Amino acid sequence: MRYVLFATLLLTGCSSQVPNFIVAPQVYPASSNQLSQARFAFAVSDERGIAYTLRLKDGDKVQQIMTSNDVRSQLEQTLSQALTAQGAVLDINSNTQMTVKIAQLQALVDQRTLEHVVTNQVAFKVYVQNAQGTFSKTYSGDSSFTAPFKMDVAAVERELRLLTEQVLTQLLQDSSWQQAVRG
Repeated sequence: MRYVLFATLLLTGCSSQVPNFIVAPQVYPASSNQLSQARFAFAVSDERGIAYTLRLKDGDKVQQIMTSNDVRSQLEQTLSQALTAQGAVLDINSNTQMTVKIAQLQALVDQRTLEHVVTNQVAFKVYVQNAQGTFSKTYSGDSSFTAPFKMDVAAVERELRLLTEQVLTQLLQDSSWQQAVRG
């Protein structure tokens, strides 16, 4: 009986485990006065129709993996810091509301015999609502790479983080929504 229990534990330990997958983008805009005295409420919402951030396809087997961290909260913190660095005053009671909606944020991995192919897709929608009306705009980017052998989780995390940071930088540098929050 002990041998059966030992064999079961050994096999359980060898089974493929779900990898930790973390997306924690950072942006470092130079301190500026682009949003000086702009006062608005700010939030990030996750509007993705899919519940996973990493999809690993290995033959007929597909794993859909969520991030180990709270991506919505991470993005809200990162963007809040960037907005205040540009001079914005984030005020939950403001009549002007800016929401960044996560429309897409995923790494799709196709594991093959001798290589793996990764496709990253990121899209954020900015909504600004105030007394003058509503403004919306989408910022997005795609990237892909092929690497030998099995997927390296750290490499996939890094590439998705870099793409996310590029799209966030594009969003932060766009003056169209900045005009909308000033009203």
